[in-house]
Amino acid sequence: MKKQILTIGAVMLIVFGSATIIGCSNTENNETGHTEHIEGEEHAIYQCPMKCEGEKTYAEEGSCPVCGMDLKEVE
Repeated sequence: MKKQILTIGAVMLIVFGSATIIGCSNTENNETGHTEHIEGEEHAIYQCPMKCEGEKTYAEEGSCPVCGMDLKEVE
């Protein structure tokens, strides 16, 4: 019985781990660069720390549409 529980737990761990990796491997890249220059002003650029969408960046703070983590400012 314990062996079955351990086997089921291991399989579930592999399945959920794979789903997480696959979900975060989207490589769509619509924007590049660290800062935007608009009329001489610098604006912060934000990106998912897990890079779920590759190098895609956002102009505003928020959360990643793929994994839900808070976007971090690109330095």
